[in-house]
Amino acid sequence: MKKLMIAATAIMGIMLAGCSPKQSANQPSDTMTVVNHAQKAAHRVKSGNLVQINKNTQNNKTSTGKFSAKFHLKPMIVQAKLNNTAGLVKNYDYFIDGRTVYIHADNSWSKQRLPKKSPLIKSVRRQVSGSASAKAMQYLKKHLKLQKNKTTDVLSYNGHGKLGSMVAKKLILAEANYTESTKNVLKKVTITKFTYKYTLDKKTYLPTNTDIYMQYQDKSSKKSITEEVTSTYSNVNQVKKFKVPASIKHNAPSTNQVNE
Repeated sequence: MKKLMIAATAIMGIMLAGCSPKQSANQPSDTMTVVNHAQKAAHRVKSGNLVQINKNTQNNKTSTGKFSAKFHLKPMIVQAKLNNTAGLVKNYDYFIDGRTVYIHADNSWSKQRLPKKSPLIKSVRRQVSGSASAKAMQYLKKHLKLQKNKTTDVLSYNGHGKLGSMVAKKLILAEANYTESTKNVLKKVTITKFTYKYTLDKKTYLPTNTDIYMQYQDKSSKKSITEEVTSTYSNVNQVKKFKVPASIKHNAPSTNQVNE
């Protein structure tokens, strides 16, 4: 069960809705119009800042993780800080530059060269770009509600039926890179609640906030776990290109290549 935590990465999902019966087939509803624009905008994310908070509660105990990042996607470079109250390594900083990861832990920097098609690189890219949210939006589009505010629009879904369960499990699988172990664990899990909220800028349709909450239960033990991932974006497509500082890039010792 503990392996089911989603990140952020992952994590950012989104919107959709059907047409009103009073409208013609050629006239989409306000909700669907916003959804269509949001889907297109999600694929235009090239840079930004992200703060992601992950809260996991089980056995009446809550652990919190915080992921803060500045990123560019073409080419991909990420500067991030991870604070994890539950992990063995509580806090560390890192850069990802292409396939090279620079990690600051135990008061020193080191670097690792990752293999091609690294699951870790894919996971971080999904996390900072919010690509999983664009996929989630396709599944939810006929069931999303639209709330219009002065500067933002909010698309939301709240449910615990087959649709919510299906989307929740797809998000978990994507974050875990579709590993067989995660697929087997999910067979023993029942999703009892799933809520989704996606907030976007009214002018650009780019994401500003996402919130995903899910509750799941082990079918045999009946123990429940709740997971909430809140992501906040700023300066989307406005972050200037940056590099790994030369002092880190040239002085960090190399470690063995990792298999992620």
